[in-house]
Amino acid sequence: MNRKPYYLLILFSLLILYPWDALAQQQQYRYKRNSKTTNVMERGWVILVGGGVTAVRSDICGSPSCIDFGPNVSVGGLYKFSPYFGVSGTLDYVKLGAVEKNPEAPLNIAFESEVIEVSASAVINLLDTYAGSGNYRSKRKRFAVPYLRVGLGGLYYTASSFPANRSLDDSQTTYDPEQDYPAFAAVVPVGGGIRFFINDEFSIAGEAVYRVTSTDLLDNIPAVLTNGSRRDEYGVLAIKLQYTPVLKNKLKLFSK
Repeated sequence: MNRKPYYLLILFSLLILYPWDALAQQQQYRYKRNSKTTNVMERGWVILVGGGVTAVRSDICGSPSCIDFGPNVSVGGLYKFSPYFGVSGTLDYVKLGAVEKNPEAPLNIAFESEVIEVSASAVINLLDTYAGSGNYRSKRKRFAVPYLRVGLGGLYYTASSFPANRSLDDSQTTYDPEQDYPAFAAVVPVGGGIRFFINDEFSIAGEAVYRVTSTDLLDNIPAVLTNGSRRDEYGVLAIKLQYTPVLKNKLKLFSK
């Protein structure tokens, strides 16, 4: 019997399989390098605490040169339904401000506004939070996961406007309120961020979210004075700490 064809077939099979085996080993190494071991399911409650800076866009200010950057503090919760999707609710405190620098409507005016925002958002992960496959997958978390956030909420705010170049002598001078404050408005937050996995209990996320509101009076300045008609908007750049209550979300591991 001529065994040469069998030897050639075996050799040909090895040549085909070897690159795939090497690729699989390389991919497995990549997952191990970019992920961390965990015993917590990617489902359940997460507590959110964060802070950052805010910037406003109104009829008197539409560029960084006239913005008074303010603080942001937020608390909330996230319920993860799956490794790809969750729903969050947050309570934010925001302080906004700006000085007019519009040469077409020189009013010599500035404003400050304090805002309390309550919103609910859908959170969509752009990558599976698990890394790997098979039995290995359920024990590894991807180190970095980008996500999108879109939601709906309400604002409770108080705004005041005053001369932009006021001195210490007239520092208490303010213009008449344009409506009864505190006032209410609707808000639509849209944005995203990247979550970084630290351990079973803690993750940290950098987030940028833009808010479109239903009011033009976050600056206490009516549009008729500024030749504008756009609704006031603001953005928040924040760092959020995410805490997962491990005892509530513990993954039960079974072995045969």
